[in-house]
Amino acid sequence: MTLLSHANRYPKISGKNRRIGVLVVDDIERLYNLAGPSQNSRRSLIGRTYSRKKFNRLLFGPGDPFCGGVDVRDCEFVSCSTDTRFAVSHGVHMQSVLFDEVRAPDAMIVSSATVLQNVVVRGGRKAAGLWCNPPLDGDVSEALLEWSRGGMAGVGLAIDLSGLAAPDSEVVGIPLSKLKWNPEIHIPVSTSWETSDCWGELDIPQKSFWRIPISRLRDCNCSEGLFTIPFPGDRGYEVKMEELARIESAGLLKR
Repeated sequence: MTLLSHANRYPKISGKNRRIGVLVVDDIERLYNLAGPSQNSRRSLIGRTYSRKKFNRLLFGPGDPFCGGVDVRDCEFVSCSTDTRFAVSHGVHMQSVLFDEVRAPDAMIVSSATVLQNVVVRGGRKAAGLWCNPPLDGDVSEALLEWSRGGMAGVGLAIDLSGLAAPDSEVVGIPLSKLKWNPEIHIPVSTSWETSDCWGELDIPQKSFWRIPISRLRDCNCSEGLFTIPFPGDRGYEVKMEELARIESAGLLKR
């Protein structure tokens, strides 16, 4: 069942606010109450559709799953925008949520210290990119990390970004086996590239673009991640793609 097919199961909004995309006050308060830390109670947003809505912010969490977690389920954000932050912080449980052509000043920042299931992020080149990374050491408790790992263990598909063409996206901290991507736009990168027997023979310069994602993985203490391929017109595009062709020819890149 697709995310869009869930629309028939959403709670109906009565009266003059029945139209999809029109937010009543309760909707706004419900959404904005998801922003920022809380240890008072669980906060949730379930079965809501927002279309062509401009938000002051689009921020979910952080939450403490042991006493004040954040649950977002069966929601859609279609052609929405914000002039400030667009983020999913640690401690959030998000399931069957669609972000379609959402625009923001920067990428959608997602903490991997979450539980994500069937989250779809898609849009064209002007949509907000996706930037998913683990939290920095000391930013979250070990108990929260264990909660995230335990919840993600039973997840088949965490994020589907196969329809996202925004530049400069990356997903680090979530296993590649739990991601769906477009191999024409995104490629999996591994730190094992540099330790392979053939790496030295590929003549990849020290300042090569392709050493940057490897460095990013090491900084995050991760062995693999997903990164956006350079687009035609990008600076040094031909050189970057020629080097990538050598990496792929050596059998290191498995799309």
